[in-house]
Amino acid sequence: MRIAIATTLSPFVTGGAEYLARNLAIACEQAGHQVEFITRPFLDQSVDSINKSINLWQESDFSLWGNKQPDMVLCLKFPAFYIAHDYKIIWALHQHRSVYDLWDYAGEQGHLHSTEERSLRQSILDLDDYYFNRAMQVYTISKNVSKRLHHYNGVKSTPLYHPPALAENFLQDSTKSVLGDFIFAPSRFEPLKRQHLLLEALRLTKYPVKAILCGEGSYEPHLRNFIIHYGLQDRVTIHSQLSESDVVQHYKNSLAVFFAPYDEDYGYVTLEAMLAKKPVVTCYDSGGTNEFVVHEHTGFIEPPTPDKLAARLDQLYLDRQATKIMGLNAFEHYQSLSLSWNNVLNHLLY
Repeated sequence: MRIAIATTLSPFVTGGAEYLARNLAIACEQAGHQVEFITRPFLDQSVDSINKSINLWQESDFSLWGNKQPDMVLCLKFPAFYIAHDYKIIWALHQHRSVYDLWDYAGEQGHLHSTEERSLRQSILDLDDYYFNRAMQVYTISKNVSKRLHHYNGVKSTPLYHPPALAENFLQDSTKSVLGDFIFAPSRFEPLKRQHLLLEALRLTKYPVKAILCGEGSYEPHLRNFIIHYGLQDRVTIHSQLSESDVVQHYKNSLAVFFAPYDEDYGYVTLEAMLAKKPVVTCYDSGGTNEFVVHEHTGFIEPPTPDKLAARLDQLYLDRQATKIMGLNAFEHYQSLSLSWNNVLNHLLY
């Protein structure tokens, strides 16, 4: 079968969405299918840039593909959902969150939306209602994304889990996990990822818990300034870049993993921590992470407050045996999920 994977492009940026698209293509090819990517750049900078991107996808067709048109189009990200094809499957990583749950979040933070933003929001709501209801099938990457889709658009969908980006790296790495003295927190440095909660918690711990953060993003200067301001230089290390093998080793050598974003779609970090046999500290409003963390069994789900998080960090540091057991529980829980690309293809393609 000829399969086209439609997704957006962030030039020179590789993240979870890019890993997913790449691994999906590899899985399709290994199953004997032909695969082509359809990508268009997406810039979430202004109402005008978003409208241009929407128009690009709506105007796209397969007229220049001749007799090699795809049998199926798999759409992953906004606004790739809007490409026209008779056999279109949507596997939504997420919708354009700025006009859905983050619209509400911005309102709670006191942001006043302009008339142009309100018009764009209504346009996207209408387009999603139209295109999602006309797709052959609608899947999402998590229960959290499905919940949003149903809440805002009334569209029913099927959550379809997939292995994390570095799953093969963990499976191929024969190094045993050891219990270190640091909390590992790998993620983009953006306000919604909330690394500041970890830093604020470290100020309140009774024991010398350390932390290693890894990532890039606009929030990095704020985090570095916080560390200097509160004298945490001896306890916190920030790596802007680590190789994939080094990331795996940091997971395996950590005490536990901190991943407490706001309303995450899915969260590779959680699953990779489970593969590394480490408990995860997260928050009750962290979205997709809570689909995998079992409170006090494979990690902790806490309020997003520094004092509660600090108490859990101290607990992990003090009771190493219990921490190790939680990590083993996390690994067993991951295995019970039966995450595989074969399972993904069995749903998407057949």
